[in-house]
Order: sequence, then structure tokens, then C-alpha cells
Amino acid sequence: MIRNIYIYMLIVILSACSSSELQKFVTGTDAPNNLLVEGNPTPLNVHNSKPRFSWHANVKQQFAYQIQVASSVELLNDQEIDLWDSGKVNSEVSLNIPYQGKVLAANQKAVWQVRVWAVGAEQPTSWSATGTWEMGLVNKTDWQAKWLQVKDRVVAQETEQTMDWMLNAAGVHPNITEKFPKAKHKTQLGVVEQLKQQPTASLFRHEFSTKAENQLVRAKLHSTAAGYYEIYINGKRVDDRLMDPGQTDYDKRILYNTDIVTDLLASGQNTIAVHLGSGWYDENIAFSRWNNPDKKSTKQTKKTLSYGQPKFIAQLELVYQDGSTQLVTSNQDWLSHPSPILKEGLFSGELYDANQVVKGWNLNSSATNKINVSAWQPVEVLEEWPTKVLEPQLLPAIKAVKELKPVKLYQPRKNVWVFDFGQNFTGVPTVNLKKLGLKPGQAIHLRYGEWADVYGNLSQKSGGGAPLLKQADTYIASSDDSDEWTPTFTWHGFQYLELTGIDFEPALDVVKGHLVRSSVEIAGQFKSSNQLVNRVHDMALWSYEGNLMAVPMDCPIRERAGWTGDAHAALITGNYNYNMQNFWEKYLGDFQTATYVAPAIVPGKRTHGGNYDWAVAEVIIAWEHYRHHGDIQVLADQYSSMLKFMRSAESKLDNSLLRMGYGDWCDPVLKPGMTRKRCNPEYTTPTITSSAFLAHGADLMAKISGLLNKPEKVEHFSKLYQRISEQFNKEFYDAETGHYGSQTADALALRFGIAPEDKRQSVADALNKDVVEKWNGHGSIGALGQTYVYLALSDYGYGDTAYRIFTAEGYPGYKFQFETLKATTLWERKGVYDPELDPERKNPHGRSLNHPFHSGYDGWFYEGIGGIRPLGDNPGYQHFQLKPVFPVDLDWAEVSYKTGYGKIESNWKRDGKSVKWQFTVPNNTSAKVTLPGKETQVYLAGEYSILIEE
Repeated sequence: MIRNIYIYMLIVILSACSSSELQKFVTGTDAPNNLLVEGNPTPLNVHNSKPRFSWHANVKQQFAYQIQVASSVELLNDQEIDLWDSGKVNSEVSLNIPYQGKVLAANQKAVWQVRVWAVGAEQPTSWSATGTWEMGLVNKTDWQAKWLQVKDRVVAQETEQTMDWMLNAAGVHPNITEKFPKAKHKTQLGVVEQLKQQPTASLFRHEFSTKAENQLVRAKLHSTAAGYYEIYINGKRVDDRLMDPGQTDYDKRILYNTDIVTDLLASGQNTIAVHLGSGWYDENIAFSRWNNPDKKSTKQTKKTLSYGQPKFIAQLELVYQDGSTQLVTSNQDWLSHPSPILKEGLFSGELYDANQVVKGWNLNSSATNKINVSAWQPVEVLEEWPTKVLEPQLLPAIKAVKELKPVKLYQPRKNVWVFDFGQNFTGVPTVNLKKLGLKPGQAIHLRYGEWADVYGNLSQKSGGGAPLLKQADTYIASSDDSDEWTPTFTWHGFQYLELTGIDFEPALDVVKGHLVRSSVEIAGQFKSSNQLVNRVHDMALWSYEGNLMAVPMDCPIRERAGWTGDAHAALITGNYNYNMQNFWEKYLGDFQTATYVAPAIVPGKRTHGGNYDWAVAEVIIAWEHYRHHGDIQVLADQYSSMLKFMRSAESKLDNSLLRMGYGDWCDPVLKPGMTRKRCNPEYTTPTITSSAFLAHGADLMAKISGLLNKPEKVEHFSKLYQRISEQFNKEFYDAETGHYGSQTADALALRFGIAPEDKRQSVADALNKDVVEKWNGHGSIGALGQTYVYLALSDYGYGDTAYRIFTAEGYPGYKFQFETLKATTLWERKGVYDPELDPERKNPHGRSLNHPFHSGYDGWFYEGIGGIRPLGDNPGYQHFQLKPVFPVDLDWAEVSYKTGYGKIESNWKRDGKSVKWQFTVPNNTSAKVTLPGKETQVYLAGEYSILIEE
């Protein structure tokens, strides 16, 4: 039932502001702040010749701005503006303003400031503090460094300890032999043979001297790897980046880093060193297959994810006080040595032998640190680049962002110890070696899993068999162990960590975990009076964060791939909880380098084309990026790639519908334990999802084409949208029931505007009835429906129904997932396991237990309960909508979201029969406030309170 809400109190500015503070807030005399270039405070390797400026205006309404750019702070302060002075520009916009000055050279530094005029003000604010950016090595010729790799890779000697790790990594029980008779183990034993041939990771070093007679004033290091790498100067890590650089189509582009390293250098002798691992570049085993291209012959070829042997490049640029410079590059003078990481891989984990540590390998050779140069080998210098281009890594790097501690210790068998962290997550452990007291040569073995039975027996079944490898690490102790050890070039998805190799009960704190993810800034906050709903929100975040590894992964243990459908299914979750601006720009670039049109996965070699309800992600992500961040340049850059997708999809239409795809993947079966084929949809066919999403894509492309002034494309895509919509309604709309056949189908028809306007309320009525009556208050939606069902309900008067999906009792509800399944992240298929038939949890199912593509519901906590929504015709939240829902079962909610203009807040609380709603509209923005039964009103920047009586 739609509730009538009456506003009986005028909107007022909160009385907490004094009159002087209020006047200051309105007139806006503060200088702009939060200066960004290309979405970063001080980027060091910009390639865009027209980098984009953003700032917070700190005035209620900006009327105009002026940007000044100079080549030094001194010139800027003296008003000798040698690069660009925009003059006074009449514009309210303060996001993504393109630079229009002189062309900057490679490595050139620019300093900028901005001031603004408030509406009605004759004088501008004071100038902002200065911001800076630096150009990177834009052209290939700017790189004087060479790519280096190991000349002769070393394979570690096979020992009992190394074999134990290989058996674990291959998923083979350690007590079998190569004569094991069962045919099902042949593949695993073949994996062991491949692991035997896997070479070690590599160490590289190079000593050089600075000009001792001259003071060093600045040192800038450009570096990257085809693989994963860590780089050191004089024994100190340059940065805390992990699993770096981010994955790309390496043969097309590799991302590089730029760091200021002045403080790491000494006067005189210095050492620069690199630790190099395989990463995604040389994943030679996972998902590998033997193909027989010629059925008439026995010749086979191996198809792998590998691009070749890992390699790196580094260029260190030194500037001295007298203006002279020095260049230190990766070249023929470097030396290499095998790493103590004897074997490593993303899917297999690491084998580390502390006895192979080269002490002081990344320090200067000296009387106290003698480097046995004879044990080091010359490097191989590559004349050809392994990639077409090096691009700046502007997206936030992968880092350890949170520490976790075990909550319970199991001993399922003799000398087998399993630590339960109480939370499924993605990351790495740190082992306290000092507390273990290992003897030289003693090995400890770690295995990781998302599942354990009630006795603590760990299962790795949720990782599936396709990767061919299981998560395992081994540490072999020496007489001179470090206090702690953490794997370097791998990560794991796990809640349970199994430790073997010791014969005593370890302390619970002998291990700790680290959540590892792309370090995108947290942008959104949500909490409410209902702890179950808060937990549902947290589960979305744990799932989403656990799969942000420079690409939006599907899961952290099985495929670890950037599935495109998963990306758009959970897009809204990322957009409201994190600042995803540079993350999505990088991922959109992966579409541009993809081998196939309409790719199922980007980037990487494990992909294929023709998956339209998945690959429509490119159009949706580009559009939503524009809506959330207000950057039309991204649309322009992506346009030709999106056109290719749309042309391909349109060519596949069959009677105006697209009759292929994955469908609403992994929707719930009717009851727990029912069998199904993979995750194929039960209720919403691929024709429905592919056609609806293609209609949506056509609608978005018409809007994008209009923004880019392409009228002929506007007409084309508008007609395509209309054509698909008409046939969709003809085939799927049931006039008698007002239903399109499933909850997801109804939601897509409503949210994409496919349903005729005069039928939309009846469709929403049918959707509500399906949820309440057929599914007893639950959603029957899969991955593609999660984002759309809740708004489809609440925007048509059924906010209580939308809310109650989160609190519904029994299967397949969230309470069931928490209390019965003991889930802490979103399962790929929650209905495949029946706990009543397996109370001891001895029969885990073989699907992922951390799949964020089910997390799209989380957007409703912001757009529905908080009411915060971007407007398509006013991107970037300069003008946005506030349209909150007040579910009768919820006492209060606090929702906020940091935009490019500032933080929007929407907090409300029930008091008897009334609701007090407080909201904040940031400086230089306005909000269209919409409440049921009332006309939309516009409010400028300020803090407001409304009392609503029901």
C-alpha cells in the first residue's frame, strides 16, 4: 500500500550554525580546496595532453572560475603565468575542466591554482593552495631504459619439502605416488610434473654512484614489470604496492609507476634492486589445456594464460642543485640471481626457502655486506618491448588495507591445525616464525579454503577443478629466520587456514590475515537500526572488496577473472561505496584492447566473444561513470569501442530480439539441495536479459551520441531501442497478469523504460505480488536482477516490500544465509547446499563462496533508503536527486556519499508517527527533493531538517 506522507514543518537550516557562520556559508569566502588532476592529488606520470582539473568550490553557488598554471611555484606566486591562464570563465562546473595551455614535455612539472566567484559576489575568493602534476614518459622514445629478464632461469632442486608443496598446489593428497592408479588423478599428477619445471622468482640488482660533490635535490623513478614486481633502493621498498602492476592485456599495454625516491638515496654509492615474479604475465598452468589442431596427427599444442617470461624496466632520473642531471636505467650492467621463492603463481601459491635468502641482496656491497658477485649472472637485455605501449597506472594500487585475526583454532587430525578467521576474505597471511620456533630445514605448509566442516577439516572444493591448482604456501626454515613471513606474489581467498609441519598446538595469534585489494577510497557509508540489514550491507562490501584486484573479479579462488557481466551486475555497489573513477577508466581501457567483440572477460587471455548480456557492461559502465563523475571525455574515448559492440549485437538480432547469452545467472532454485546445470537461470531466459540489456544499451548510446553531438547516431539508437522494446512487450508482456514472467524481467522492463508508460504501475503491482505471494517475501533474482528489483518496487510504492526482502525468514533469504549457511560473503549458488541433509558440513558444494555479482542490491541502501541518486542530465552530482524511502519496519538510517563536489548526507529517524529527515547538500550543488505525494522542490547547498508525519 502506498502511504501518504505530509510535510508539516518548513525546511530550515540547522540551528547549530551561528549567524556569522551562516553568512560565510552562503557567500563563500573560503578558497577552493581538494584540488585534483586526473582524479589524483599530485599525479607524477600524466599522459593526457589535456589533463582534467577538479576542486571543491567552497561557495554555495559557483558562478565563475579562473585557473592559472605555471612551470614553477615562484612563477605562479609572481603572477608570471607561462603555461595557461584561463581568465574568468563563467561556469558553475568544478569537475573535469580540461587544461587548455601550452603542450607539456615529458617529465615536465606544472603548478596550478584556482579561484572562484560565488553567485552575486563581485570579488573572487582567494587563490587556492597550489596543486601540481607532472607529465610522464609519454612516448616510447622517452624511455632510455631497457627491458631486462633472466638469461638462464633456474629450476629449484626437488626435495621432500618441495614435493609436499607441489602435491598441495596440485590438489593431490601428499601420500600418493606417481603410480596412483585412478584415472581421475592423471590431470593432477600432470600438474605436478608442470610444477616441477616451474622456475624460481628472480632478484636483480645494480650499483651506481651519485655525484658526491653535488647535492641531490630530486630523484624520480619510473618502473614496471611484465609480471609482478617489488623495487628497492638501498634496501628499502619504494612503495607498499602489492601484486603490481595491475593486470592488462600485456601485449597491448602495461601500466607503469612513477615515484619520488629522493629520500631513499645516499650521497655516493647506491643500489637499486628488483624482485620479480610471474603474476598474470606468466601464469603457465592454471586453465592450461592441450589442444590438437590437426585431428589427423598426434601433434598437440598447449594453450595457457602466459605471455612469456617475466621482465621489468626501470628508469631513475636524478636532478642536482646545480641543475645537472643523471640517468640510471635498467641495462646490461644489472645482475640477476634466483629468489628464495622457489616456485610461485597466482593460483598455486608460493614455495619459499629461507635457506636460499641472499643476505643484503638489495644493499650496497661493502665490508659488512659482501655480495658474492660470482654467484650473480648477467641479465638478458631485450631489444624489443613486450608490449605496444606503457601507460601510467593512475588507478589506486593493490595494497593490504585491513588486518584480520583468527577467532578459533581447530585440530581435525593429528598435527593438523586449522585457523578460522570468522570472515571469508581475499588476501595473504603473515606467519609469526619466532613463535613457531622452527628448526633449520623444517617446513610448514599452509592450505587455504572457504569451507571447513564442524570439526575443522578444510575443503578447497569451492575453488573448482578448472584452474587445475589449489591454494598452498610452504615456508622452509633456516638457521637465521626472520621474525615473520608473508607470501609475496600471490593472494588467496579464504576463511580457513590449515597449518601443518609442527607437532604442537600453536597459539591463536601465530598467524594473522591481511585483506588485500585495490586501494580505492571509501566513498559511501550506510548504517541502520536493523543489525540484520547492516550485516547484509557488510556482506556486500566484504564480497566486493575481496574481488577488487585492478580488475573487478568474479571470485578470488577459482577464476579470478574480470567477467564483464559480473562487473555491471555489481557496478552500483562499487559506485556508491568507493571512489571508482580511475578504476573504471582503467577497466574501460581493457575493453578497448580486448581481442574479441562483446568479450565475456577483460583483460587477459582467458576470454571469448559474443556474450552480449555480459559485455553490455562497457556501455553501462561508461554511462554510469559519466553520471557519477561527470567526465564526458571518457564517453568520447570509449565511443568507437562501444559502437563496435552495438554493431555486433545488432547484427545478431532475431526478429528484433537477442536470443543468446547467459541470462539471470545463478537465480535461486525453489528449495535448497535441488540440482541444476551450472548456474543457468531458472526463471529469466537469456532472450529476456540479452534483449532488455541491449535495449538499455541502445537507449544509453542514444543519450551518449547526443552528448557527443552525433545526431544521426541518436536517431539510429533511438529507433533500435524502440524496436527492441516493442518486440519485447509483444513476446513477454502478459496483459492479463501485468507480468513479464519473472521478477527480473519485470524489473528490467520498468527500470529500462521498456514497459509502456500506462502499464508500468500494473507491472510493479505484479512484481510486488510475485515477491509477496509466490516467493513469500523473497527475491527470485539472479545476478542481473539484483541492481534493478528494489528500485522497481520502491519507485512504484512498494518500498516496504523491497525492504522486507532483506529481512525475510527462511530460504533463500539473507538471514538464512547468515544463520543456516554461516555465510560471510555472497555465495555463487546458495541453493545448491542443504544444511539439513549435512549438519556436519562434510559435503561442500563446488561453487564459489565469494561472488560479488549478487551484491547489486546494495545500491538500494543508497538510492532507496538514503534516496541519493545522480541525474543523467546533470552528471557528477552537481545537481542530484534526494528521494528517500522510509520503510515502516526500519527505525532509522544514516547514509552518506562523497562526490566530486563534497559529501551528501541523508539521515532519518522515526519518532512515533513522524519521521525526522536531515540532509546535507554540499557546496556548489543543488538537490531535487522528492517525497511521495509532493511536488519536487530544489534546494541549494545547506543543512536541512524536515519533519514528516505519516
